[in-house]
Amino acid sequence: MPEAFGGDAVGRFLRIFGSPVYRTVIWTTVRISLEATAITLVVSFPLAWLLSRANGVKGLLLGLLVLVPFLTSVLVRTFAWLAILGQRGLVNGALLSLGLISEPLPLLFSEPAVVLALVHSSIPMMVFALVSVLRRIDGRILLAAHTLGANPLRAWLGMVVPLAIRGIQSGVVIIFLFTMASFIAPAFLGNQRQQMLAQVIQSEIETGADWGFAAALGITLAVTATIIVVAMSTMARFFSRWQRPGSLPPTLPQQQARNVDKALLRQPVAQPTPRPHSPTIWRFAAPLVEPTYLCVMSVFILLPLVVLIPVSFSAADVLIFPPPGYSMRWFEAILGSPEWIAAALTSLRIGSATCVATLVLATLTVLGFGRHFRFQGAAEASVLSPLTVPSVVFALGAYLTFARVGLVDTEAGIIIAHTVLIFPVVYLVASATHSSIDPWLSLAAASLGANPWRIFRTIVFPLLLPGLAIGALLAMLLSFDESVASIFLSDLSVKTLPRKLWEGIRFNTSPESAAVSVMLLGVTCVVVIAGMAVVLGRRKTALLSLQARS
Repeated sequence: MPEAFGGDAVGRFLRIFGSPVYRTVIWTTVRISLEATAITLVVSFPLAWLLSRANGVKGLLLGLLVLVPFLTSVLVRTFAWLAILGQRGLVNGALLSLGLISEPLPLLFSEPAVVLALVHSSIPMMVFALVSVLRRIDGRILLAAHTLGANPLRAWLGMVVPLAIRGIQSGVVIIFLFTMASFIAPAFLGNQRQQMLAQVIQSEIETGADWGFAAALGITLAVTATIIVVAMSTMARFFSRWQRPGSLPPTLPQQQARNVDKALLRQPVAQPTPRPHSPTIWRFAAPLVEPTYLCVMSVFILLPLVVLIPVSFSAADVLIFPPPGYSMRWFEAILGSPEWIAAALTSLRIGSATCVATLVLATLTVLGFGRHFRFQGAAEASVLSPLTVPSVVFALGAYLTFARVGLVDTEAGIIIAHTVLIFPVVYLVASATHSSIDPWLSLAAASLGANPWRIFRTIVFPLLLPGLAIGALLAMLLSFDESVASIFLSDLSVKTLPRKLWEGIRFNTSPESAAVSVMLLGVTCVVVIAGMAVVLGRRKTALLSLQARS
């Protein structure tokens, strides 16, 4: 960001670090991010373990429990907490009806509300980061630890957690970067005394007062996040040292073998004191731990999405739960509003263009890298680099860059930004599918005289198509629901649906925004179900064809 270092660059950074106001903002950002990351890790680890061990219907249900919120807009999930924590929301309404309180509690506009919303948004990402590592752990190690006398807590902390340190490291880094760059949850649920850096950056961009200072704030956010991530990675390497023991010589020299002290082997060993049996109540309660945990997690994950449904049909003019009456007027107002329709069509056009662009780029990149590309590691690190940059920093950089060439507040600029952000996700899906294709099929076709284009058209592309279809669904959903870049890069000329929803929630907390959120949630669920139906249908067809051949 040259704006940050142009002109009086030293004065900008002295203003940031010399002012107690901005130092407080930095400390608040780091503190809230660390709190949300730690809580997310603790509550998500058991869910990731259960998902890694589940199969059949249970695995499908747990996967949907994690996947549906992940593919739902952050704006939608954050707005739901307004209906839950508001003065006339679900929590206060339930406490008042039970007679536990005499007046509504001030749950909104506080740090706990922000942390709660950030944890809710972060759970799916943490689970996905942990599952791939936990699948490789042999579950029998817990049984072995139990037979050696370890209690469940010691077995988990001594065996499972160290073996999963790689997944924990990646999950913590992802969640910390996500929470550090969050400004939607603090803007809706926080207060002015607990602002985060991303909020200040977005405010500077909206007012347009000082782009150089906004860029300096973005650099401060990125550097602060990088320092803490490096510290976390160093700590993770320290805790995982035992997984990489140093090489030992296969045999000791004979002289050293004679000098080994064997006195310890001749010392008597006291028999361990037998432990009392577990109380009867614990033996009955132990089988209930997993169902209770899953029930609590399911309610926590799905409640914000479920609450929006009755609120969207409310007859009231403000957010009240439960609604005093039901009406379709908010859906009628949305479907009859030219502004909402135009915003939805704009998001649809941008999503379609982003989907096509990311699919073409991902396919060409996968084929270009091939299987034995010499610098594939460095090339993939470059391709995946947008995933490691805080979204608000990327959006700020895109805004300052596009402002020079007239791409701010244009569909082309938003399409470019969405393509850069979503391309790594589509590439990962396409690359995983391409790596599973047998290379001997292409060699056999070439030996029979097929040219490269025909090999790609008749062999590679059909086998790559399932991964590309999943990538297309993800690209469409992620572009349609992308909030940060859309809010930064759109304003008056171009209003995407997330931008319009952001303005509606920010300036008018009526059930109209809930109705839009429910419609977005419905579209997400339909797309996910359709994608799963296609995948399951292909699997069923493949199984039937194998049975017919046998």
